[in-house]
Amino acid sequence: MSGANPDECGTECQEALDRLERYLDGELPGTSLEEVKEHLTACYPCTDRASFEEQLRAIVRRDCVESAPTALLTRIREHLSGLQTGN
Repeated sequence: MSGANPDECGTECQEALDRLERYLDGELPGTSLEEVKEHLTACYPCTDRASFEEQLRAIVRRDCVESAPTALLTRIREHLSGLQTGN
């Protein structure tokens, strides 16, 4: 595993970072998941990067949510209701 110095990061760090998005999305299979977890516990620069990515995702989930305008929602509901009644 790599140490805390980003200059010492090598192939193992690159492999972990290449799988970071899938790791954060919970999409890695067991062995790969464990390898990334193990690497993140031992490598500060990669842990820092993972933490940043998690925080960024949380901000996007929290702040980048748009709602459809009320008029559009009403039209969609009316259309769906019409489909159910056969209109």
